[in-house]
Amino acid sequence: TANTIAARDSSGDISANLFKGTATAARYADLAEKYTTDQDYAVGTVVSVSSDDEFEVEACKPNKRALGAISQNPAYMMNSEAEGQYVALKGRVPVRIAGPVAKGDKLVAGNYGYAKVGTGENVFAIALENNSDEGVKLVESVIL
Repeated sequence: TANTIAARDSSGDISANLFKGTATAARYADLAEKYTTDQDYAVGTVVSVSSDDEFEVEACKPNKRALGAISQNPAYMMNSEAEGQYVALKGRVPVRIAGPVAKGDKLVAGNYGYAKVGTGENVFAIALENNSDEGVKLVESVIL
């Protein structure tokens, strides 16, 4: 209600339509922005700019520059009232990777929304953990 004092609930949470203040900490670690997608993608799906005029991003394809990965829990949400899904543009986020990966490996766009280990100008992230699984899995990574 307008012109009232905010109070915490039994969990210690405060709810409001708009809070004006300064955040000094965040629970999560990525900066994300909403983009329209051609379908709902799973967390960690690597996306690039869409070739379709109706959508802004799509699952990445080889030799395309990855924009980022679908965020799980964005710490900072840009364009929060826009349509679409949050894409992590910077920070720590799980990324879907095909093939084995070692901590510190550079990641590039693979196929079907997966990243793969690679080098060159299209590197968009770095793996933060080791995983020798040959299949597709989520790997904690940092988007550059």
